[in-house]
Amino acid sequence: MQKVIQRTQRAERAAGRKLAKARDHYEKAESWNRSQALNRMQRTANANIRDARRARQEDWERGPLAPRRDVGDKKATYGAMSMYDFQLPELDPANRPKWMHISVGDRVVVVNGRQRGRISTVEDVDKSNGSVRVKGLNVVDLSIPEWMQEERGADPEPIHSMPRSFSINDVRLVYPLPDPETGVPRDVVIDRLININYEFDKAKKEWTQGDRLIPGTNTVIPWPEKADEYHEDYENDTLRLNVDEQTFRPFLLHPPMPLSVIDELRNKFSRFRTRHDWDFIERKELEDERVEKRKELAKGMRTPLQELAEVRRKEREEKQRDLSDEQLAKIGEVIAAERAKATQTLQGGSAS
Repeated sequence: MQKVIQRTQRAERAAGRKLAKARDHYEKAESWNRSQALNRMQRTANANIRDARRARQEDWERGPLAPRRDVGDKKATYGAMSMYDFQLPELDPANRPKWMHISVGDRVVVVNGRQRGRISTVEDVDKSNGSVRVKGLNVVDLSIPEWMQEERGADPEPIHSMPRSFSINDVRLVYPLPDPETGVPRDVVIDRLININYEFDKAKKEWTQGDRLIPGTNTVIPWPEKADEYHEDYENDTLRLNVDEQTFRPFLLHPPMPLSVIDELRNKFSRFRTRHDWDFIERKELEDERVEKRKELAKGMRTPLQELAEVRRKEREEKQRDLSDEQLAKIGEVIAAERAKATQTLQGGSAS
């Protein structure tokens, strides 16, 4: 049985190393994909800037003879953005914001870009790339591929307008605070917020949202109220009454499922298994007992040399046993007599 336990432990360690290696390979692949996506978006943006500069220079030089660019294949999609460049690239886990101080429903103002100074409501927050989507702002035209146009049905449009996300660093929270002089609430642009009263939820294995506070003050900015989700009912939906009805009533006469189900879910003959049947465990324990009995039997079957070695061992143990009280007293007398003789000898030498 000990061999089975050791083999199971070795298999668990091997599985752990294999899992760690696969996890490291997956993280490196994800990091490489994120890097490639960022490089591709940067190359596309730089190419668009170069093309725009070249077109502007050509329009200025040729004047009325400048060519039209919204014809041919680009008749309906000229100036539109590719849908593959629409989403912002994901950030590395180490560079992602640990806490998003802006939530859905907040009012924000854009501080960078062509729509600087515009105020609107946040529709979506994405922590993976540190971005927020603002309602009605940063709307761009997307060029829809042909295969997607075919899926959309009859009369598909080659261009679809959608709001593009802002980076979290390009927006600031706007919240009405009372004027210290008049007491009338007015919109204030909050440049920085900190998180307080947050805790770690062991059930969800994540940090709670906490409260947001303006640093240097005692002003707590409340989170926006979440609207109740509306679910539309359909004819094929299961009724709530049927969902809450208890259809399984357990009792102690027999288990709810046969014991052989576990062998169907897990490989019974895998070397990584940690669960064994009671008859297998009993058989292994009996084998261990037989091995121990065989060792005891082997100790009783000795050769003449082994018996001689055992006799000599017992003699050595008898010689090394503790001295009796009489022997210790006799040794003490001899030591005292020898010490007295030595003392007399020293005194005689000093007198002469």
